[in-house]
Amino acid sequence: MKIQVRLHGALRDKLPSEAKGVTVLDVGEETAVSAIPAHLNIKSHIQIACNDEIIENLETRLRDGDKIDIFRPAAGG
Repeated sequence: MKIQVRLHGALRDKLPSEAKGVTVLDVGEETAVSAIPAHLNIKSHIQIACNDEIIENLETRLRDGDKIDIFRPAAGG
């Protein structure tokens, strides 16, 4: 199944510049959200949204056509 992944901010550097922070991944049927950062070699503290909703449970299973956004959480003070 195919999912679209969009990286935001400095995380965009994990993809070639011509990708402009967006890629399509072909993943297995039982793939969890938690597998996506590892697949892209992202090890920093991140937030993940699936279909425009923040994901709290990273063991949520992906579905064909899902749109994943990965970004660093906002910090304030």
